[in-house]
Amino acid sequence: PDAAPDAAPDAAPDAAPDAAPDALPPQTLGYGLNWPIFEAPADPLAGAEVEGCAIFEEARCGVGRTREICDIYDPQAGAFDAAPDPLLRRAYLYDRWYDLHASPDGQTAERLFTMRMDPGTPEAVWADPQYLAQWGGAGDSAIWTGTALNAFILRYLHTGAEADYQRMEDKARVMLRFFEVTRIPGYLSRHHYLLVPEGTPAHPDHIYRWDQGGDDHRDIEDPEGLGFLPDHYLSGVGTPRWSGDPSIDQMNGPMVAFPMVYGLLRDEALKARLAYQMICYLHRLRRIEIHNLQENAEALNAVRQYFAGNALNLDPDDMSFDDINTVVMYVHPQINTQNEDSYDRECGEFIQTTPWRVLDGASPSFIIDLITLAQDMSREENRPNQINHFYIPSLRGGDAVHMMHLTLMAYAFTGDARYARFLSEELLGRIGAAEVAATMSALIPPKFCRKFYGTNIIGGPLWAFNNLLDDDSALGIYMEQVMRTEMWDKECADLGNVNFNLMFAGCVRPEIGGEARAAALREALETLPRFGGNGGILDDPRRSYARGFDEVVAALPEGIDVECPTEAQRAFCEQPIEVFGLSVPGARIAYPCAGASGECVMADGLCTTGAASAPLPPELRRWGDYTWQRSPYDIGETHADGRAQSPGTDYSEQYWMARFYGFIEGAPRALAWRVTEAPCEP
Repeated sequence: PDAAPDAAPDAAPDAAPDAAPDALPPQTLGYGLNWPIFEAPADPLAGAEVEGCAIFEEARCGVGRTREICDIYDPQAGAFDAAPDPLLRRAYLYDRWYDLHASPDGQTAERLFTMRMDPGTPEAVWADPQYLAQWGGAGDSAIWTGTALNAFILRYLHTGAEADYQRMEDKARVMLRFFEVTRIPGYLSRHHYLLVPEGTPAHPDHIYRWDQGGDDHRDIEDPEGLGFLPDHYLSGVGTPRWSGDPSIDQMNGPMVAFPMVYGLLRDEALKARLAYQMICYLHRLRRIEIHNLQENAEALNAVRQYFAGNALNLDPDDMSFDDINTVVMYVHPQINTQNEDSYDRECGEFIQTTPWRVLDGASPSFIIDLITLAQDMSREENRPNQINHFYIPSLRGGDAVHMMHLTLMAYAFTGDARYARFLSEELLGRIGAAEVAATMSALIPPKFCRKFYGTNIIGGPLWAFNNLLDDDSALGIYMEQVMRTEMWDKECADLGNVNFNLMFAGCVRPEIGGEARAAALREALETLPRFGGNGGILDDPRRSYARGFDEVVAALPEGIDVECPTEAQRAFCEQPIEVFGLSVPGARIAYPCAGASGECVMADGLCTTGAASAPLPPELRRWGDYTWQRSPYDIGETHADGRAQSPGTDYSEQYWMARFYGFIEGAPRALAWRVTEAPCEP
């Protein structure tokens, strides 16, 4: 039972208003608040003769001692669906496998096996605890648990079923615990776990670690006092711990999901706790300012190169970064052994406006100060002023969106006009965050060195920010245009990214999205039916099946070839960034040739690896924890063969999003207990 306290420690600062806040005061740039984002749907099973359930194909013993099966029910017809839509059935299967076999203590993780699991292996076999080697990917559990919560929310919004509401609320509590286990308001953990003696077998219901995990892993303070940790954590089997060093991508988990779920939750205390943690996170960010860059051309160039990249591709009407005189940053300070006695554990009164650190471009010490800041941001060592992650809303478009989203979210949660003023006067006014956001895709590296998770880090929050904005406000229209011109035209049009395509089509109106929106939706709906098990059986989990380069090339569909980088693309990738005589190396994509398949010989005799000329179809893509943040161009699979299994949220979230938006037609189906004539098993 969840025995968490009814109120957040030290009381949440006006964290759960009883009603939606009043409309925002009129602003020069014009914005309004869409709050709550979603309204709770009606339960289609209310008053029906059947009882709802949450896990597809689960069985129980009914009151008549006959077997009952959780099955797909058509509320309109008042009957169970004998031939459900294959995509719907696959969604319920993926949700089943996630709930039962990919979420220890609710935390999202990859199931790693002691042996290869062939395609078509029955669930009863691959789910057997004797074949569980360990849980993988736990360091990214915060983001993927948030993604799972998104899917839970969208499923409930589509079905309206009470069992789906309870499932969603339970997952919201799980997501909240990533904050609360740290005992530091607003400080997110990546996951929590038990530190056990080496040799202890893996547990199917809990995450075990056998090593200390370094300076970013800490014991949970007073685990009994939290009230929600499982009894197993308190049984003496191991030491309850949490993993820290949260990055921006981990923050995406609650950042996107919490404002979505807030208006749907019935438990006011739970809503207050969610709001409290997100507000405290925003308050925890420390402000850094870099001044007088126009007085030092070398300093301006160094800041631009180090923080924004060395080859911006700006549109003619974009803001000019050459005119910047002040850079404003918001950074998340890390707790570690160098500062734990002095680390600020308070929530804070408001967003920090007085700088924590100031760097002066005209100062003789500027070079040293900038290098020190770069070292604090490096994440390669734990220093007294170490920084987990940072936002630079005056310079980086994605960061500008994050800060606007976080601030508007805080206003929605509290109704406190100070957040509205900060968004209007500071972010939109002095910093020009909306204009900076319009440059978010000015630097897109070639596919051969591109980090595709960056798209996922900003795509979800941009969608969430658009959901919070009033569609008819000036800023709402502006940000929809940003989503179209920056995220689609420049960044996602050639990715085959079902996740972004559906978000784009769902929140950008047709008159702004135009044919691009229609193309994105067509691509998503053509790709989704082909997404599922990657071993040749769609209704199967996705696993890391080894597949050689030549094998994939032989299966390439017409129109997709192997493409080698040009010399210019290689130079772009490998070009170092020069900062005051210090060289930050670029991405080395060339290597001594080894005669392997897919090698491209460059002019200097070194080799690079070829990539697909267009996004690969889902059955040929590399296995991934979440497919839509990985390269769609990489050819061949190198992971251990059949020994790693994805949590499957990269199908569930997308399917339920398509159903929520009405992109997949058909009346909703819900899960309900189907009574059979078979006797209960002994």
